[in-house]
Amino acid sequence: MELAVGLLGPFDIRQDGMSVVAPIGNRRRILALMLLDGGAVSRTRLVAELWGREAPPSAPANLRTYLSGLRAWLADRADLVRDGSGWRLVPPPPVRFTVDVTGFQAALAQGRRAVQGGDLAGAGRHLRHALGYWRGAPLQDVPQGGPLAARAAVLEAERFAATEEYADVLVNLGEYEAARAMLHEFLGDHPHRERAWGQLMVACYRGGDLAGALAAYRSARVALITGYGMEPGAELTALHRAILQRKLPVEPVRATRYPPEQMPQRLLVRAPARTVRRREAAGSAERT
Repeated sequence: MELAVGLLGPFDIRQDGMSVVAPIGNRRRILALMLLDGGAVSRTRLVAELWGREAPPSAPANLRTYLSGLRAWLADRADLVRDGSGWRLVPPPPVRFTVDVTGFQAALAQGRRAVQGGDLAGAGRHLRHALGYWRGAPLQDVPQGGPLAARAAVLEAERFAATEEYADVLVNLGEYEAARAMLHEFLGDHPHRERAWGQLMVACYRGGDLAGALAAYRSARVALITGYGMEPGAELTALHRAILQRKLPVEPVRATRYPPEQMPQRLLVRAPARTVRRREAAGSAERT
């Protein structure tokens, strides 16, 4: 029996491919924390997650109730046993737990090793696979105390890094259109990522679209000023200057290794309307 748990988006559990009704409330929080901690969690972390720094007098009794409810939900899927100062999930031999977080991080590590080894095509495959695990914000419908909120923030940062590393690979492979499609979608949701704006500018410029590269900078500037009250940083500004002066090296365009119809669907969308509006707003801002 395989129990596949999805934490990179809405909480999702599938038993041998079939959807399973997941535990709710604090039982869901405990299970998520256990799985993120490798199947075991200490009493201290559980108390910190459920009650923060000041646990009420009823905390021990409530914790026993939550653990009992989780144990009942697990039934024949796994035992929940005491392990030193905490508890551990112990599946019977026929049961195997898989967690999308583990798959994502393993594929990301493989992609980074491939980059270091100079295998950009292999890196692209691994990084694309890593990003395919994501279905939305991490722990999207899991109540979060301090420990889970911290883990969610770390996972989101890893997702940002993986997306931008994949964009670098695509640009270095000459896959400019694929990079542009992915970056437009990414920046539509995360307009504060200056590195991604720079990658979009480079992808446009090297793909022969000078106007698109300059429009991307204007969109970045409007997004940063209106959303965060700050001008683009020195690196993005220098890149813009180099493009204006046509001093950015233009790499030869290679044959596309990832035809658009083979790209993951979530990465193949037109520039979101909000990104287009930012471009239009940028033009208006420069005229005023």
